[in-house]
Amino acid sequence: MELFAVPFQDAWLLYRPLARLAIVANRAMADLASRKAADPDAPIAEQEREACDYLRAIGFLDPDPPPPGASTPNDPYRPTVAVLCLTTACNLRCVYCYARGGEGSPRVLPIELGRLAIETACRNARRKGEEHFGLVFHGGGEPTLAMREMRALVEHARAMSLQCRISTASNGCWSQRDEDWLLDNIDEVSLSLDGAEAVQNRQRPFADGSSSFGRALAAAQTLDRRRVAYGIRLTVTDEAIEELPAGLERLCRETACQVFQVEPAFPHGRARHDDRALTRHERFARAFFKGVDVAEAHRRHVYYSGARPWLSTARFCQAIDSAMVVTPEGALTACYEVCGPDHPLVSRFSFGTIDQDGARFHEASRRAFIERIDDRRRACSTCFCCWHCAGDCPSKTLTPDGAADLAFGDRCQLNRTITRQLLLRWVEAGGGMWRGDSEPLRRLLPEECR
Repeated sequence: MELFAVPFQDAWLLYRPLARLAIVANRAMADLASRKAADPDAPIAEQEREACDYLRAIGFLDPDPPPPGASTPNDPYRPTVAVLCLTTACNLRCVYCYARGGEGSPRVLPIELGRLAIETACRNARRKGEEHFGLVFHGGGEPTLAMREMRALVEHARAMSLQCRISTASNGCWSQRDEDWLLDNIDEVSLSLDGAEAVQNRQRPFADGSSSFGRALAAAQTLDRRRVAYGIRLTVTDEAIEELPAGLERLCRETACQVFQVEPAFPHGRARHDDRALTRHERFARAFFKGVDVAEAHRRHVYYSGARPWLSTARFCQAIDSAMVVTPEGALTACYEVCGPDHPLVSRFSFGTIDQDGARFHEASRRAFIERIDDRRRACSTCFCCWHCAGDCPSKTLTPDGAADLAFGDRCQLNRTITRQLLLRWVEAGGGMWRGDSEPLRRLLPEECR
């Protein structure tokens, strides 16, 4: 039985992540629960009997369910989702862009390579007996700027013998002539829009420096009218922290978006070069929960990917197991963020290539990657967030030379802070207990975060 006793003011948050149970208790109850977790047959004092009966009645002393499994380094790689990094071209110049999109000569994924990835995902899904396969457009630029390639690849995916679910990331600043086709043919959109007008225009200007807020907001409202499934991602820099709640308030008032993903700006790409990465993590956490309150008042949901108590997983994301992420150069990578040959992590995340002759996997590279993220997950096994972040996002935690792969810093503390506060809120809302009753939220979240 896995039990964590997390300090909270003058009490303890008792948390069983695999059983999805949490209560707040005093020290005596915490000591009793810890002893019974270590040894279910441990004797108890007479004065502890009532407390023990209570723990037993609510299921707190029941055995854990089996922990979530994950692929091993020797398991076959049979991806069922084709993630195509379509182009490095971009019409915006976001100040924190991990890929420095729009800089240099644009690179575009050849249509034939995209078709091969689609066929591979479809074939694997059919062999596994799945009802559909996936196609995702992502990468280091704005996918809708490669509309010729996108149209051809969507047509190819729809012609496969298995149903395809198609989604795209986008800044929403697509052309009017492409809008009808896009919304007729894409099943789901992940829209980047950083909140209030001043923040969006400061952080996500057009390449010429002009404002993008109007275009991005109009895209969200068009998605609403057309009833296309979508979520909005907001990225937060230090100077935008205090503006987060007001930004969420405006988006809740002016769109029908149900789910907002809020993420700190990470020290990659332009954020690293121009010192735009978020560093004030405690302030971010406070602003995040103000944003949660705003969203809840509108019956919407806000989440941060490093704190997911509704999820038990042995992997932060499933890309290394279920996705074939293809860069414009035809490299296969373990993360859509590591999508260019000049990324500092490219040598660690690349594990194959695809060309006209098909896909070739470098199994030794893939095994080494899986072994390292498993090492990190095991190293954090004493943390109450372990089964939720599973060692956290590899592109945020692994280092180019591997020397600091097992370091746990400010982001880990942020994950713990937000996870603990979420659990405390849910315990309070549940009248003193959380029983994992977050299914409505799970259904609304993107598949990789459920």
